[in-house]
Order: sequence, then C-alpha cells, then structure tokens
Amino acid sequence: MQPTDLGVDQPTLAHTVLLVAVFSAVVLGFINVVRLIGSVMLHRTLRRALDRDPASAGPLIERLAGSGEAKSDDGRLSTILVAIGIAMIAASVIIGDPRWIHEGVAAALFPLIVGTALWLRLFVQRRKGARDSGE
Repeated sequence: MQPTDLGVDQPTLAHTVLLVAVFSAVVLGFINVVRLIGSVMLHRTLRRALDRDPASAGPLIERLAGSGEAKSDDGRLSTILVAIGIAMIAASVIIGDPRWIHEGVAAALFPLIVGTALWLRLFVQRRKGARDSGE
C-alpha cells in the first residue's frame, strides 16, 4: 500500500509564477551586466583612441555607430516570443485539464501578440529600407 501524501507540498500556480519571475529576473540581470561590461570596454577603447590621436577617433566612432544600428534587429526576439507562446499552448494541451488549457492559452496570448507585432515591425522596416534603397 502506497502512501498518498508524503508530506511534500505540491507547487501551486503562484509558486510556479514566482519561480519563473525570479529565474527571468536573474537571467535578465546577467544579460544586462554583460552588456554593461561591453559598454565599459567600448568606452575605454574610445578614450584610448582619443588620447592617442584625436583625428583618427572620428572614423572609429562612425564605424562603431554604424555597427550598433545592426544590433537593433528584433527578428530574434520576436522569434523567441512566438516560440514561447506556442510552447505554452502546447504544454497546456498536453496537460489536458480544461482549466489549464484555458489559463495556458490566455497566458500565451501576450508573447504571441508582442512577438507578432515585432515581426510585423521588422517586416515593415525591411520593406521601407528596400524601397528607400531602390529609389
């Protein structure tokens, strides 16, 4: 005869949401610290270039500013958000409980909508860029 309750509390939805929020905050904090370190390195490089030869720092700054524009691509972020939304819906369907399906689909709407909006924004920007370069 197996005991039905071993004295371990099952995680509730609030515990799960809290765990996901804390994990997300730690990951985002780490990403921002890495970006901050990169900015410090870039600032130090520019300062050294200005100290050595102020005339050559202008082209270096222009080249670095040009490469920064390519980083504003939202394609990866939109793909990740849409994938998260689809995964949330799939997990809700696999669980099979009608309450979980309802809540999972409702929670998946936010990343799906934001990801789709970013995809559309990227699409419009690329079309505008292609149209402007064609004229």
